[in-house]
Amino acid sequence: MKMNKLSRKLIKPHTPTPQTLKNFKLSYPDELSPPVYFAVVLFYESKPEDGSLRLEESLARILVEFYPLAGRFIKNDSLIDCSDEGAELVEAEAPDVELIDLITKIENDQLDYLLPEQHFRPSEAPQNPLLSIQITRFSCGGAAIAISVYHRVFDASSLGTLVAAWSDAANPDHAKRVIKPSFPLPSLLPSVTGVDNLAIDVGPTPDSREQSVGADHKVVLKRVLFNEEAITRLKSRISQTNGKPLSGVRVVCAVIAKALIRLDGAIHGRSRSFAVVQAVNMRERTIPPQPRHACGNFAVPAFTPRVEAGDDVGVDELVRLLGDSVRHAISEHAEILSPDRDGRNIITNTTKSFQKLFCEPETNGIIISDWSRFGFHEADFGWGKPVLTSIRFGPPVSNNFVVLMSDKEGDGIEAWFHLYQHAVPYFEQDEEIKVYFTNN
Repeated sequence: MKMNKLSRKLIKPHTPTPQTLKNFKLSYPDELSPPVYFAVVLFYESKPEDGSLRLEESLARILVEFYPLAGRFIKNDSLIDCSDEGAELVEAEAPDVELIDLITKIENDQLDYLLPEQHFRPSEAPQNPLLSIQITRFSCGGAAIAISVYHRVFDASSLGTLVAAWSDAANPDHAKRVIKPSFPLPSLLPSVTGVDNLAIDVGPTPDSREQSVGADHKVVLKRVLFNEEAITRLKSRISQTNGKPLSGVRVVCAVIAKALIRLDGAIHGRSRSFAVVQAVNMRERTIPPQPRHACGNFAVPAFTPRVEAGDDVGVDELVRLLGDSVRHAISEHAEILSPDRDGRNIITNTTKSFQKLFCEPETNGIIISDWSRFGFHEADFGWGKPVLTSIRFGPPVSNNFVVLMSDKEGDGIEAWFHLYQHAVPYFEQDEEIKVYFTNN
């Protein structure tokens, strides 16, 4: 893909950050988050002529409220220097690319061209922007907006809040819709020193068992679509729900987990033990609850018990296991903000248990993160909603890691699989999952 970088600017907040807010301490969950960048990429069929100026001015306005993102991370002090140095805004054009061709068959290398270079650089240099954005125009008149943020500052829910606030600020029709972020977590769960060894990785680390099958450790993305009709059909096949409404996300997660269990067996030629972890957003679930737009990192891992090799677990049983693990995680963490509980100790114990389970050499670790409720497909900057939303993690990221996004209709789910390259042929031959494949 030919890419012309036209400009790079640092966008500062419209008004200076008050001196009282200059030193922004990380929360304990922030410190446990992986030191990587992650991004959402929004694809649009059209854009207004004044789009660049509108995006720049609206970004400056919302950075007043999202002031940590205009600062710089000081690793040794576990804080953000809110110096108003600015967020990075890159403008580019891809003159030989048609949007329809790109979104029909998205490949890793093509997607990477749409991301700012900062997304792939070492993450903890003090001069690095915490928020980097690239706006790319295509020859057809469409555009892509890639928004990359440092994970130790924001999680996916926070990124959803940022994108919603920015698109509303840029859209004249949404001028009265104001999203106010808050940053309560550093005071409720203060950071401590010496916790880097607990940081949760984005995915299982390559190890000798993968190397033994001659693995190429390059990770590739594969997109699988579960539309509304497919989800309804899958729900109808689940035999027991105990009278409770069955979540479409839960069923999709179970189908995904079952596919990755089959994939692992095909690669290794035998059944192996497995465990599944889901990221659970704790906003509005704690006692007392936190606001929906509380920013920072506030998700906890919900993991199933290890299922031993040879146990034939079907989708029905996986639905139950996944539901039980989420309910248990919410119950265990509901009081982490209570003054009479040691919330950091609860989080530490959960993190250690999670790591112990996933470091077992013969355990197939599967990680699923649901972003479908974070509103990325609603991001209308004034020229319509995205026709596709994609995700991209900066290095390192490993296999068996799946992110769920809502589809453009809002009633289906797109699953973005991160797989080792050597695993892709096995994945593409899976008869039960390939009926959901998109063209890529």
